[in-house]
Amino acid sequence: MKKIILFALLGIVCRYSFGQAATENYRQLLKSGWNMQSAITDATAGGQISTTAFNADKWYKVSVPTTVIAGLLANKVYDFDPFYGRNFEKLNDTRLDKPWWFRKEFKLPESENGKNVVLKLQGINYKANVWFNGKLIADSTQVMGPFRIIELDITKDVKHTGINVLAIEVKRPFDPNKRGGDLAIDYADWIHYPPDFNNGIINNAEIKTFRKVGVEYPLVTTKFDLPSLTVAHLSVDAMAVNYTDKPQDVTIKGKINGNVSFEQKVHLNPREKKQVTFSSASYPQLNVKNPRIWWPWEYGKPELNRIELSSVTNGQLSNELAENFGIRQVSSVMIDSNKARKFVINGKPIMLRGAAWSPDIFQRRSRERQEQELKLVRDMNMNIVRSEGKLEDDSFYEICDREGLLVMTGWMCCGAWQYPERWDAAKRSVAMASDSSVMYWLRYKPSMLTWLNGSDMPPRDKKVEADWLAIEADLKWPNPTIASANETASKVSGPTGVKMAGPYDWVPPAYWEADTGKYGGAWSFATEISPGPSIPPYESLIKFIPKDSINNKSLDWLYHCGTMQFGNTKIFDTALYARYGKPADMMDYLNKAQLQNYEGHRAMMEGYGLKKYNNATGVVQWMLSNPWPSLIWHTYDYYLYPAGTYFGMKKSLEPLHVMYSYKSNGVDIINSTLQSFTGLKVKATVYNLDGTLKFTKEASADVAEDGTKECFTLPQIEGLSDVYFVRLELKNAAGKIESINWYWLSAKKDELNWKKSTWYYTPQSVFADYSSLSGMAKATLKVSRTSAKTENGTSHKITLTNAGKSVAFFVHIRALREKGGEDILPVIFEDNYITLAPGETRTINGSYLNKDAGKSEPYFLIKGWNVDAVE
Repeated sequence: MKKIILFALLGIVCRYSFGQAATENYRQLLKSGWNMQSAITDATAGGQISTTAFNADKWYKVSVPTTVIAGLLANKVYDFDPFYGRNFEKLNDTRLDKPWWFRKEFKLPESENGKNVVLKLQGINYKANVWFNGKLIADSTQVMGPFRIIELDITKDVKHTGINVLAIEVKRPFDPNKRGGDLAIDYADWIHYPPDFNNGIINNAEIKTFRKVGVEYPLVTTKFDLPSLTVAHLSVDAMAVNYTDKPQDVTIKGKINGNVSFEQKVHLNPREKKQVTFSSASYPQLNVKNPRIWWPWEYGKPELNRIELSSVTNGQLSNELAENFGIRQVSSVMIDSNKARKFVINGKPIMLRGAAWSPDIFQRRSRERQEQELKLVRDMNMNIVRSEGKLEDDSFYEICDREGLLVMTGWMCCGAWQYPERWDAAKRSVAMASDSSVMYWLRYKPSMLTWLNGSDMPPRDKKVEADWLAIEADLKWPNPTIASANETASKVSGPTGVKMAGPYDWVPPAYWEADTGKYGGAWSFATEISPGPSIPPYESLIKFIPKDSINNKSLDWLYHCGTMQFGNTKIFDTALYARYGKPADMMDYLNKAQLQNYEGHRAMMEGYGLKKYNNATGVVQWMLSNPWPSLIWHTYDYYLYPAGTYFGMKKSLEPLHVMYSYKSNGVDIINSTLQSFTGLKVKATVYNLDGTLKFTKEASADVAEDGTKECFTLPQIEGLSDVYFVRLELKNAAGKIESINWYWLSAKKDELNWKKSTWYYTPQSVFADYSSLSGMAKATLKVSRTSAKTENGTSHKITLTNAGKSVAFFVHIRALREKGGEDILPVIFEDNYITLAPGETRTINGSYLNKDAGKSEPYFLIKGWNVDAVE
């Protein structure tokens, strides 16, 4: 067997040259040109498959990363859309629980002759036998676990002329959703399991070369003299690796931003790995004055700096690398008697509001898709995404780094990972190596906020958590570490300061402020929480549910919910029928669902924003997106359609936001920036259902940086209709409108039955009554539009004028590829589901990329709750 190094996941990408030969950065990503086949279909031995004599032309052609099912779908083995109806059930194949081969031929340039050659496998799910040029170089007792990198020294077996053959026999995990299963990718009650359990190569495979000694895994940590940010005291760490059987003396050299240089001589024993540290105390040049600081996007610019490292032996450059990093300092403090953890970045507390990320169910990764989704995250004004053990690739984190988005991640629930007391020695070894891997991989990324050593509970084996904490300390994880996403205190590390107290299903807007410390309301840091289903609009539903099954009782509908308690939309539907009236048909149901999605999700985020740093410190909507088309738990659907939930979220998360408090009947301002504002003008206007003006009030207000402000309380107003509207407007001192926010309110208020609360929702004892909305008089809307070409897309200004006497309620703007065509997706609208007072005019900006718009003339369709379609 060859030397195997089992310490990290996803090697550093070397993209920068110090002016030396480009081969000192040699890296060959083994992405395309693979062949895949079942070991049942082709029973040839690995020794033969991994030679040039073997012909794999009849195998499936795939690119890596890929799972087995992803590869079969790419080769059109299945002649159906697996997401349509219940087609997912048809993916069952007797071959899926058996090993599959992944074979790749590649050449190595002659220029790399004489160097040490390393094969890095960066995500095998779950274990594998690895063959190279006819030899078994690692077996499945050594190559095990999807969150590790396996480094194999193939120097003696590689061919510098001709073709090399790599063949990997991958064995799927054993039931990762079970307590005794493998430590693989796990799912829970939000999706059906793929029948191959994501068997395959789920992250990069690559070849790298070194001249005897290599340097990898850089880390730059920052310490400020807070509150001053004028000097950043930097510390640089990296790993030096001796790839030879002889002692080596090496010089590790570094540069930051091309002008701060440092170096250190290191002695390495044969095959030794050694952490190399450059401290600001020993290297005064690492005390950087007036640094370019990385901030979350709301607080400033996410400035990226650049570190370059190289290793030199006997005067020869061995390898070099360069990575972006952020000069920033992250910490956390406990407040409210250790019930809430407040995060602090560069000395400034930050209210964290975002949603939970999920990759595609078949682990298909695309930089374009990541860019699209994270653009939607930013557009919603979120500042954090949480990844529950579904680790992404480097490009995902690079985008978050660039965009100033924070990432919370860690190990997952609810199967084998959650029950370490059941692990045998092999699983424990996988768990420790996985933790080491992830620390090396993610520790330098500025978007990283925190690491969770558990999800639904702290590790129940105290030694496992203690050992993980020791690894994380030894590898200098620079951010807070938390025992779990749950409120249960760890017996090793103490209180978590976060909670998972639900809800996960529908609760009314009043819930979030009404609960002050027992259930899932706006207090502490809620790591996963949601007012339940997010019903997509008809335009998305027809893509995955047959038209004759688009009803909330059909088997196809239920199949695209979650599982167990979440296998239907019953709780959401009960509230919708009681609050908005029994739908006349499914189109009426879908329109009302957007209203309920909008108000429920907006109130959740507003509640946390209003109570920030009092006893509320963060909230993560469960979830951001779905790994397949679903009816529950998302802010935008699988097809990237932004509907009611999306725009309710976006409205509530405006950097400077005016809101209505369901608890106090008051008007408040939430400022999510580090800028204070004076001379703000706040205006509240109340309209009856027929559009008559019933009340108006204006006031001046100032709000501190990252602060909140109670402006005034709405009085009792005589003569209100059963349902009435409150329009809020916030202008800055220069008269520019910063926020417009509409609420529809009922004289009959939602009431909660707290005594019957469960872990996933609190039922209602009384429902608000919005049924009279269905009888609103028609409004007359006038529309004009201008457009302009941008570098890669088109921007539009859509001007809407309510020319009638009624309120134009919940007006939805759609951009279609052509008249009668599909929606242009993704699309960015400044605002949507807009309400306008009689005589009010608003101009909404919209944009998209031309490649997403098709070749026809785009067509805008505008329709409201009481507004007929306007072209």
